[in-house]
Amino acid sequence: METVKRCLTGRHNPAEIRLHLALLAVGYWVLVYFAWRGYTSQHPYSITTHTLSALGSFDKGHNPQYYWLFTLAMVYCGAAMIPIILYIRSKVAAVSEVGAWVGSLFFIMGCIAIILTGIFPDARGEVLGSWEWRHIHLRVAVTIAIGFGTGIIWHAVLLLYDMFARGSFSDAGSLPYLKLMGPFSVTIPIFIAAGYRIDWGYLYGALYAAVRSSSEETKTYWEAAVDGLQSFPVLEHMAIWGLTLFVIWFAAVLPWQMERD
Repeated sequence: METVKRCLTGRHNPAEIRLHLALLAVGYWVLVYFAWRGYTSQHPYSITTHTLSALGSFDKGHNPQYYWLFTLAMVYCGAAMIPIILYIRSKVAAVSEVGAWVGSLFFIMGCIAIILTGIFPDARGEVLGSWEWRHIHLRVAVTIAIGFGTGIIWHAVLLLYDMFARGSFSDAGSLPYLKLMGPFSVTIPIFIAAGYRIDWGYLYGALYAAVRSSSEETKTYWEAAVDGLQSFPVLEHMAIWGLTLFVIWFAAVLPWQMERD
């Protein structure tokens, strides 16, 4: 029990973090695989024509029988990631205690949004007043991108600053910063491509409408803002793959002995 409590707060030892990362990857993608198998038993599915969220839609034309597997996958993924984020925070604290906490808060915001994308599937039907399931799903999906996108850029800046100013990881093996920047070199280009497909003018309009409590106007602007992203589903798949790859890769290459309590 003490081991479980320690891991839940991000204080893994090397063997424990490797096991945790393996359980995250295997558990999440096995659940997604079975959701996909349930979908294709009723309808054809392709990453070029369907978003990943379609696996969790209980709409008749999508996955009404096995959508709950995708819901379980997203809740599991978001919840399992939070202790890993706390583990990353404990290592990055060697660079900056405050900076590590700020970065982890962005990541945790993304983790909570992942959980909510499972709880609120991309489906029709009113759930909160005039808001449909898909309207809430769309907003929390964008929050995933905002949370992890900002968090990834924040950590990249922290590491680059440390590399030139302090060299906190200089004694952690050969070429430590080259290893640490590897996950960023793959993920950042994917997020830039996804961001290019978002209409930021409409996104600003949606946020402004939300502040003015105009729900109908907010829905209209949000849908227009992400229409370009939704029309290119393969990019959404790449973003999810890149996100899970980043968290696993970054946690795996962080020098485990580096920590500031």
